[in-house]
Amino acid sequence: MTEHAEMTEFRGQLSFAPESSHAGEQIRNTPEGRLLWAVLDNGIEQYKKNVNATGRRGQRLFREAEEWIMRDDPTWLCGFVNLCHILGVDPEYLRQGLRRWSEAQRSPTFKQAA
Repeated sequence: MTEHAEMTEFRGQLSFAPESSHAGEQIRNTPEGRLLWAVLDNGIEQYKKNVNATGRRGQRLFREAEEWIMRDDPTWLCGFVNLCHILGVDPEYLRQGLRRWSEAQRSPTFKQAA
């Protein structure tokens, strides 16, 4: 079984859905699993919300979220990589999608169209 997330763009919002697996569904349907999803979702939300921040606070929140997402620390229980593995999401696939999304948000062409 492969860990994989399907990333889609809907009305300019990046979203992802984990590949369906029996074990992954069991974890996601527990209170603990929902908490882990909330932590992962919050990190991604801060990354997306502050990608083009001009204020110091927004830039700091983006930098912290980006560092959390890109860090490969298997010893940190609530680290990005561990959460992805527990929830059945491929962390590299998600990272690649977030990088592409942030590059598109920062491109002059995208800013003019928005």
